[in-house]
Amino acid sequence: MDRLNAQREAVGQRVEDLKPVAEASAEALRAAEGVIAGLADPAVLEADVEAVRSHASSAGSAVADKRAEAATRARETAAARERHGTAGREQEEWRRRHADANRRLASAVERQGQQAAEREQLSAEPVRLDDAIVELEARSRDCERGTSAAAEAERAAEGEVAKAAAAFATANESLSSARERRAAASARAEAQEARRTEYGRVCFERFECIPQRLPEKLGFDETEAVDADVQSALLERLTAERERIGPVNLVAEQELAELDEARIKGAEEAEELTQAIHRLRGSIGNLNREGRVRLLDAYRQVDAHFRSLFTSLFDGGQAHLELVESDDPLEAGLEIMAQPPGKRLSTLTLLSGGEQALTAVALIFALFLTNPAPICVLDEVDAPLDDANVERFCDLLDRMTRETDTRYLIVTHNAVTMSRMHRLYGVTMIEKGISRLVSVDLGGAETLLAAE
Repeated sequence: MDRLNAQREAVGQRVEDLKPVAEASAEALRAAEGVIAGLADPAVLEADVEAVRSHASSAGSAVADKRAEAATRARETAAARERHGTAGREQEEWRRRHADANRRLASAVERQGQQAAEREQLSAEPVRLDDAIVELEARSRDCERGTSAAAEAERAAEGEVAKAAAAFATANESLSSARERRAAASARAEAQEARRTEYGRVCFERFECIPQRLPEKLGFDETEAVDADVQSALLERLTAERERIGPVNLVAEQELAELDEARIKGAEEAEELTQAIHRLRGSIGNLNREGRVRLLDAYRQVDAHFRSLFTSLFDGGQAHLELVESDDPLEAGLEIMAQPPGKRLSTLTLLSGGEQALTAVALIFALFLTNPAPICVLDEVDAPLDDANVERFCDLLDRMTRETDTRYLIVTHNAVTMSRMHRLYGVTMIEKGISRLVSVDLGGAETLLAAE
């Protein structure tokens, strides 16, 4: 009742707001009627307009004739001016050509005079050039004879130079070989001296005597021949064995005890880790088994609801969910197989947009039937549907509201869907730049209509 009173007050306020608009409209209507009453007789006005149109048509024809005549004369005048301009340009071109011809003629006469003077000056040149050629030929023959003698001498000198170069190269090679032998001998001598000094130092450090007294001190015959390589190898082997033995470790027993203790502790920790791994693997196995059982149970429930809802939405046909790619439910994928009425069984991707939307709605509602939630929000799910499918969608919503306690919030612009809802919320613009939130309780309105 309070809501009805509030709506009546809103309607009354709206009527009060529209009164100034109605009064202004009535005033404008009266002004328009007064203007219409003050107009002249339409028949008289029509006769005047017809006469004026006839006069205007005659005047227009005359103006068109004059304009055509003026255009013809303008074209003739323009053509005459063009011809006159062309003739003037041609006359000017011929004058320029005549002046150029005169200049070229004068230049040709001048060049002819210059060529005659040059011919007069060069008339004695051939005789002088013949004499010079004879003299140069004689000199050339003398030069050729001198050149031949010089070439012969040059060849003889080159042979002597080659012999001297070969002798010099041989001497250089001999000198280089002698230098190398001397350098090698010096290096060997220095090495022997260094080895002697080193052996003396080692002998004094090890045996505390000079090398000359070693036979006397160690009791061996210095004249007896021994293999130095064998003795050196024996010495190196004995030295290596002594170094491998190493120094005596005084705390070896204590270190052995510590190592045994660490080994025992490590074995105990490894045993504990092994047991923990076994327990963890057992727990994982239990969880996987329970997960498989629960997943298969949920899959069967959702599949059963999905089959029923799909048949209701499409008024026939069949659909089901299918686990693919693996036998283990925990690793398998999920494929939606659907067969609308009159079509073959196929995957969801091969259906049309509206069929995909209805199939998705059936799957969502199947999930809600299996595990209900307090609220469900659907955003423009009816956009790709035609009116018949929208009615089926709304029928399914009514069924879901009866079978579950879920509240459905639908965002839509479809008039059919809005007409089937219990309550509407929207925004309207009653005046330009002013938005207003509107709430309509369709269920309450139906109750009021039924009460009336």
